[in-house]
Formats: sequence, C-alpha cells, structure tokens
Amino acid sequence: MRILSADDKLDILLIEDSVGDAILIERCLNEALPGSHELCRVATLSEALGVLDSREFDIALLDRSLPDVDGFSGLFSLQNIAPKLPIVFLTAYHDEHTALEAIGHGAQDYLYKDKLDAHIAKRAIQYAVIRKQFESVLIIQANFDMLTGLANRMFFESRLDMALARKRRRDNNVAVLFLDLDHFKQVNDTLGHAAGDKLLQDVAKRLKSVLRPYDTAARLGGDEFAVLLEGLPEIGHCAAVARKIIEELDTSFRACKQTCNAGVSIGIATCDESQRWSSDELMQQADIAMYAAKAKPQSAYVLYEHLGQAELKIRKA
Repeated sequence: MRILSADDKLDILLIEDSVGDAILIERCLNEALPGSHELCRVATLSEALGVLDSREFDIALLDRSLPDVDGFSGLFSLQNIAPKLPIVFLTAYHDEHTALEAIGHGAQDYLYKDKLDAHIAKRAIQYAVIRKQFESVLIIQANFDMLTGLANRMFFESRLDMALARKRRRDNNVAVLFLDLDHFKQVNDTLGHAAGDKLLQDVAKRLKSVLRPYDTAARLGGDEFAVLLEGLPEIGHCAAVARKIIEELDTSFRACKQTCNAGVSIGIATCDESQRWSSDELMQQADIAMYAAKAKPQSAYVLYEHLGQAELKIRKA
C-alpha cells in the first residue's frame, strides 16, 4: 500500500454482487471523489482475490453478503492475501451489530448501503486509508527491528509458536538457528558505532539473501540473530543452511570506508515429527549450541543434539 496524500487519486476495489447497489455506490463515489478515483468492480470474492493477485488497490469496499462468502470469511481472505489493504465493510442500516463486529475483526470502517451520501462515503474512505497507514506503522514498530528491518525477538517468538502449532497438525520439521557475530565488539571498538550499525545492516541483508522467502530472520538484540526454518524436506537440511550463512558472513564487509570481518557462531536446535519441544525449549537449546560453537577457533555451527553432557553442563551452569 502506497502512502497517500489528500490530493492522490484513489484506486478503489468494489466487491458487490448487486448490480443496483453497485450503481448507487458508483454514483455516490463520483459525487464524493469527482475525478480523483478509479473504480474496479467485481461481483464475487473469488474475482476480487484474482484481481488482487495482479494489481494493487488503495482501498476495498466489501459487501457483507456475497455468493461465495460465509460470515466474515471474505474479510479474512482479503486480509490474508492483501494485509496492507484498507477495507470498508458495506452493510445495511439495520445491521449495525455486524458492522461493528467487522471493525472488531480488522475492517477499518463501515458504510450503510441504504444510508449512503457523498460526505459520509468520502469521510469513511479517507479515514480508513489513514487508519490503515497508522496501523501499519505501529505493526512495524512493534514487530520489527528498526536498524536492520528484521523481525524482533517478540515477533520471532510468535512465529515460532505458530510454526510449532502447524508442525503438530502437519508433522513437518522445524529448526531454530541462533547466530552470534564473532568480531562485532572489535568493529565497534576500533571503527565506532556507525561502522557497527552498518555491519549489522549488511549482515541482515546477507542473511536474508541465503534464506527462502518464507523463512523468518530476526535480530534478537546486540549482535545476536535468529533464523526459523520450517517445512524442511529433512531435518538435516538446517546444517546446509548454516553452512551457507557461514560462507556468506565470512566474506569481508565494508563499513565506513573500512574493511572488516564479522565471523559467526551458529547454534541449531531441531524438532522433527516425533518430537514435541516448546518454543522456550527450542530457543534454550539453540542458545546452548551457539555458545558451544563460539568455543570453536573459527566460524562454526553446532547442533544441540550432538552436544556431550560436559558441554551441556557448562552452559546450563
């Protein structure tokens, strides 16, 4: 979703199966937003999802009752395929409870089709766009690290909880990788904090470049990162990912016109179809394995399941 100003032309998606209602809504929009909007109308949710797959809109007007919608399934489907799209719910005047319930489920505003006028429609659309933009900013601030753009610890833990819930339903494999940069303090101390920040940003970019689009990379704090892998073809695939990360991060970086090295120690905890670890247990295991990797003389990865009792006792103590 693009950031809009008051003078921008709005691309509006109208999802309405009634031809008569669609004509009335279009007339209202022409009066409310003369010459400053473009309307695309579809009659079913399936058509809407198809259009959204190839085109972006600034706002969607969603009819409550469509031939292929049950309850709020239309609203949920739009949110899933286009999470940044503001949605105004269209309902009848006598159905205020449903309209307010739609707000509770994430719609930005609602309009009564039998009480439409230009002023109300314009106000609802503009407010919905502003609310969604503000909501998006809050979501980013709450869930992402502002320096690197990666997920933060809270969001990572939430993603891990969901991955383990999916694993219980589908019996797939999950792995957590904890990463600690080996030479970050040296870069910070010798080149300054600006160079340290640049190094962290470049590490984040390289990390994302070796992961699949649906893998989750996070900055946990300082120079510690984490990766969540799920749906692995086999549990041993996580070691191959760790080797790619080491290869990528062992290459020299440029920070503040200086060349520096990061190096990385990686701890890996896995959960296959036969195991039932909690998110806290997996993260603790990955953390223990990471400290075992840091004891190696150079960049390395260690799997928790390969640790001996002596190594486990040292870290747990």
